[in-house]
Order: sequence, then structure tokens, then C-alpha cells
Amino acid sequence: MCADIVREGAVAYVELASEAAVRFPVLAPPAWTRLEPQTLSGEPAQALAARVHDPLWLLARQWQFGEFDGEDAGTPVAVELAAGARSLSAFMPEGHDARGIGPNDLIEPEAEAEPFTGATLRDRAEAGTLLAAMLADAGADIRPALVAACSLSVPADASIPAMWLLLARGGIDGSTAAVQIEDDSFLTSWAAGADATVQQAARDWLTWFRGNIEPAAKLGDCWQQARLEYGFSVRAGLGDDQRALRADAHDGGPVDWFSFDHDAAARIAVDADPAAAAPTQVAATVHATRLRYAGMPTTRLWRFEDGQVNFGMVEVQPHDLTRVAFLDFATVHADDWLIAPLDVPRGALIEMASVVYRTTFNERITVTDGNTGIEDFELFTLDAPGGTLRGLLVPPGGRNVMEGAAIEEVVFARDETANMVWAIEKRVQSPTGDSRERRLEPQPSDEFTTAGATDLTYRLETEVPGWWIPMVPVANGNSGGFHLRKGSFTDQDASRGRILAPMPLDMFEEEVPREGVVVRRVPALVRDNQGHLRRWIARRVSVARGEANSALAWDSALRR
Repeated sequence: MCADIVREGAVAYVELASEAAVRFPVLAPPAWTRLEPQTLSGEPAQALAARVHDPLWLLARQWQFGEFDGEDAGTPVAVELAAGARSLSAFMPEGHDARGIGPNDLIEPEAEAEPFTGATLRDRAEAGTLLAAMLADAGADIRPALVAACSLSVPADASIPAMWLLLARGGIDGSTAAVQIEDDSFLTSWAAGADATVQQAARDWLTWFRGNIEPAAKLGDCWQQARLEYGFSVRAGLGDDQRALRADAHDGGPVDWFSFDHDAAARIAVDADPAAAAPTQVAATVHATRLRYAGMPTTRLWRFEDGQVNFGMVEVQPHDLTRVAFLDFATVHADDWLIAPLDVPRGALIEMASVVYRTTFNERITVTDGNTGIEDFELFTLDAPGGTLRGLLVPPGGRNVMEGAAIEEVVFARDETANMVWAIEKRVQSPTGDSRERRLEPQPSDEFTTAGATDLTYRLETEVPGWWIPMVPVANGNSGGFHLRKGSFTDQDASRGRILAPMPLDMFEEEVPREGVVVRRVPALVRDNQGHLRRWIARRVSVARGEANSALAWDSALRR
């Protein structure tokens, strides 16, 4: 198009090479750096007018592209929005009892936290140290009495380093202190004669301890070992006006609206605060603004477009309907969309009640399914049997969740040579709470005995390391299929971690692909909207690095 532009009294020139291109002709290719008019007569007025040689041709091209077509209709200016909000009032792990949740609860700790099985030595020692520090800040330096009443005991375990035996002499057991605070026996022992400030500091510590280290109630576990994923449900609303939303295939991490499906037949019965879960109405009148995004086509024919995104380079096959629909929206219908923002509450299911907009002709038009012409198009809806639930779920999720290094790691891998599936415990959590490598355990001996003066000896079976746990195929009734069940080469369970702890442990065979799968236990930490820290142990699933080789073999003839 630039070649067709001829300016009177001006010469359009382009500097094709920048200073960087001159210095580095190989690394920096020629680029457009400047496009400007230059006058020969000294009068820039005609040059700035930017006259074109054939304006009729430009107008004809605009007419061919339909840019002059229009409708006698107004443009939306103001939009009136009204919606109903049902707050989340209950949480139910898959296969367990439901419990109530409030507006300040985060859904990630509820879904991912493991059932409590006992605090580690590190957690008990650190919690006891924090209790002594909080009591000292409250004006009571009673650490010697606290150590005497709540001494930290170390169990007899060969995997516990000797350092812990030394530290335990002056350590404080947080679990013991918590029990004494709950039954008020601490008022007659290590906190005898303490004032109200000290007593309140001890009870504040107890609230933190039960919420983060050692919960008093055992909650249901959402982890589904057979599928290596989380399964849970939430309830929005109360009574007959409730909406049951089910997330039966959550992989872990942030919980968002697309994790859920609407279960119209389910009813979750659990007590909740009627005032907190009562439906509320949300309404607002906002200005309608154009939808904009990178690479969006411009509304005028001769306007330069943003070159950051090139939709013409997207490779699409005829059967790839998702990409075809996306490109059709981005390049053809993108200019037909407006944005009308509506602030909605957190932790609620939002269902639109009405959308009304006013045009520049002061027309008031109500948007319904019948007058949009796109009845089959829906955005942010939840799948449901026989249709969809037209609403937007805003889960009470935590943002910026921090995760630490894995404290346990198990690899489920296929061994085609031995025709086996193995659960390889690479890393487990020790009683102190630290992670230890199981490969540092004693290796099986490769020695064998022979009898007689023969050149060959017979070996029945090779010995596999103890952290290689076999997953034995077990038939699924008369269906002809099978699932994997944790086995053992001896009468004892060789697993040492939490991931492989259940007995029996069953998995679907298709959950272990050829590449294998890795399951890790990682500590997670987040701050809720009240400023309180929440900590829990989550599980993360990722793809492994390929097949494994256990060197398992039977009926071997070996030379002496």
C-alpha cells in the first residue's frame, strides 16, 4: 500500500538499516526504522497533507470489503446487570461426610490437606519453641517449667540422627502442651499463677496449633488413589435452593470454575450458618466498552494492526473444530463483543438474572436467549446431566500458594523386560519430618552359592531393592480387565511412606502410561483473606521420564 502513496512536493524515504544493523549485519537484519515526508520547497504543508494519487481506488476497496454497510441501530452505551449469588456453605470429600465451610475458608487446603496421622518431631519441637516465645512476649519466662512438664521424647528408630537425641534434652513437645492447655491442666503445672495475658497467649497458640499442625478432628481425605487425583463436592445455597457442584477429577493446584460439574440430583445435608449462606442480589449499571486483545483486527480497512500476534500462522486441520471456532471468533466476529464488568462476591455461584442495555438512541433492550441469535453459545457454564448450569462459580481459592521441596516421591513405572509395573519409593519422610533417600539403604546382595564341580549354577530369582514395590495385576471380576494392587516379595509391607501406605492399595491400570507417572508430597503455605497462614501437605502428579529396568529375572543359568 505504501507504493501507491505519492505525496506532492515530498519524497517518502525509508531508512532500511539501523545503527545496530550496520554494526552487526549478520545478527540484525534490515528493519523499518523511520517513515517520514521530506519537502524540497521548504514548505511542509503539502507534505503533511499526505495526498494520495488515487483516492477513488481506496474508496472502492472499502466499498468492496463492506466497510460502508451499516444498520439503522444504536450503539450500546450503558448496561444494567442483575445477578443472584449463592454462597458456598458445605464441602464434602468423595466418599466421606460433609462439613460446613464459611466465607473466609480457602478451598485448596480443604481439598488437598491429608488426614492427620501424627505430628513429626520437627513440627512438635518447633511448635513448642513457638509456645515458649509467645509466653515470653506475654511477660512469662517459664521455659524451664515448660520443658519439665512437656519434655520432647524421641522414639527408638534407627533412621533418626543422633543430633535429635541431643536436641530432645531441652526440647518442648507441642503435642503434650496442646493437650494440657485444652483440659486446663496447664494452669496448675507450668503456668501456675499466670495472669490473664499469659493464659490468652497460650490459648492463641493452641488455636494456631490445631489449625496448622495437629487438628483435633480427623477430616475426610479427598485423594483418590485409584485415579491419582482429588474428588470432592461443594454446596452453594441452602435447603431446596442449593446447587451441588462436584469435582471428581481435580489434579491438584488452584481450584477454579472449570474443575466442577453440576450434579442436579445430589443433595448435601450439613448444618451451616443461614445468614452467611443466604442468597444475595448483585446489581450494577456500567458503561459498555469494546473487547480488545493482542492481534485483534482493526475496525477500519486502512489502519495498521498490531503485529504481536499473527493468526495467519496458526496451523488448523479441518477436523480441529476448536481452533477453527477460535480463529473465526478472533478474525471475523471479534468486533461484535462488548465488556460489561460486574463485581461479584468471592466463594459463591453467580447466576445472571437480567441484562439490559441502553443505546445511543435511548432504546432499552433486554438481552435474552431468544434475541441473541446464538442460543448454542455459552461461556463460563458448568456441565450438568441433560444440559448446563448457566452460572459462574467463583471458588474461594487462595492466590500465590507457595510450595516447598518434595518430602516424598514415588514413581510408578513400567518394566517391559520383566513385564511388571513398579512403585519406586525414591524419597520418604522420616519420623523427624525431614526427607530421606531410600536408595541409601543397603542394596541386595548379588552373591549366589553353587554346589558341585559344575560350570553353571541355577538362580531361581534375582533380588530387587526393597524400595521397588511390585504392582500386581488383579482381575476385575468377570469383565476381562484388571487393576493394579500393591504386592510384596515377602510377608511384610516394604513401603515406608504415606503415598503407598493404604492396604490394600489399588490403582487403575491405565493410570500408569508408558512414560510412567510421579506422585510427590509437597508442603504448601498460603495466607487467607484474614491474614492468617494456612499450611498443609498436598500431592502433585506429573509425567515420569520413561520405562524402568529392575533387572528382575527368573531361571537364570550363571557361570561360577
